[in-house]
Amino acid sequence: MRNGLLAGFCLLIGLSPALAETDHSQHDMTGHVTHTGAAAHIHHSHEKGMWMLEYRFMRMNMGGLLDGTSSVDSRDISGALPGAPPVINPARSYLMSPTQMQMDMHMLMLMYGLTDRLSLMAMANYRDNRMDMVMHMPMLDMFGTMETSGLGDSLLGGMLSINNQWTTSLSLGLPTGKIDNTVDMTMRGINPVTGMPMSVTNTGIYASYPMQLGSGTYDLIPGITYKASSTKLGWGAQANYILRLGENDNDYSLGDKFEVFAWGKYVLNPSFLVSSKLTFTDWGKIDGRDPAIAARMSPAGDPEATGGTRVDLSLGLNGFFGGGHSLGFEFAMPIHQNLEGPQMETDWIFSFTYQYMR
Repeated sequence: MRNGLLAGFCLLIGLSPALAETDHSQHDMTGHVTHTGAAAHIHHSHEKGMWMLEYRFMRMNMGGLLDGTSSVDSRDISGALPGAPPVINPARSYLMSPTQMQMDMHMLMLMYGLTDRLSLMAMANYRDNRMDMVMHMPMLDMFGTMETSGLGDSLLGGMLSINNQWTTSLSLGLPTGKIDNTVDMTMRGINPVTGMPMSVTNTGIYASYPMQLGSGTYDLIPGITYKASSTKLGWGAQANYILRLGENDNDYSLGDKFEVFAWGKYVLNPSFLVSSKLTFTDWGKIDGRDPAIAARMSPAGDPEATGGTRVDLSLGLNGFFGGGHSLGFEFAMPIHQNLEGPQMETDWIFSFTYQYMR
């Protein structure tokens, strides 16, 4: 299960029975489970000839470092000069360390009901990444930021309703995101002797693995979903797997990723429902390495400091309005993280979704 992957998002699809109405304010909302899930899950197929357009924005905020379940101070793993500051584990000695990271994703998805049981889906996304860095020196700390942005990987898939409880899906991830992004980074600090600001700029640095925009590989993504509901309540579970197919052009592959989650929801009235979800994610280490990415520059560039498990708890609110329009919000926080570190830990994930169906 852990043959490599950096922490990130899994774009996957599941399904549920076909919808009875195109107007979300009128049909049974227990068919809409967690449209605002952090992994962009879809839990229903569509009737023949129906289509749905969805825009989703997701933000993941990360801060601090973990090795296993223990916090790691950046001073214990990084230093501009050997032995200054002292490094606890010489095998984990880096020139600098990440301190915070923010990942934004804008996703656009189109679904179409080919038959009453089979739906097709296409998804594209645009990513913005920002990582703050620190370099510890004997009498001086210097700080800088690197940024990347652009088209991420895309997805094509199909979903089939087996019966009212069980659904399945199969998708193919397409390597449309770049994996050879470079960044310009300026490190700034205060000269301890003169008290004046100082800075050093480096250009054309190969961005670390979390800052790259895609996997570089074709990925096979199967999923299966179980759901049940009553008039006001709904519950269910879904399992998904990302299988990396081969190695990318830069001599590595992200690790396979397994995710399973269970949800519960309650319909407040014909227009609103609330939901809660518990998600377990396991992702493997990067297999191989990009020779252009310096492993000793920071933990984010070290293939050995990748992989781990995480458990997230989320709360969501969905509103369904006339004419097939709907909005959704979800906020998730990890309640457990065990990372092959030192690796950045996740603080929270927020998502907003707009859908139009007809």
